[in-house]
Amino acid sequence: MDHAQAPGGLAVTVGYFRDADALTEWRNNAEHRAAQNRGWAEWYQSYTLHVARVEPSHGFMRT
Repeated sequence: MDHAQAPGGLAVTVGYFRDADALTEWRNNAEHRAAQNRGWAEWYQSYTLHVARVEPSHGFMRT
């Protein structure tokens, strides 16, 4: 996962999954569901979830 937050509070978290089955497994995970319920009750006023496929993906790092 990657996370970034602006000084004003806007935050973005990106999760990466090997395939659709891994995403489904995470979504149905009991510990994740408990955290999700706690987030709805205690942390979030609102949020938006986007699910997307990234094809292709590459990077660069100067040595």
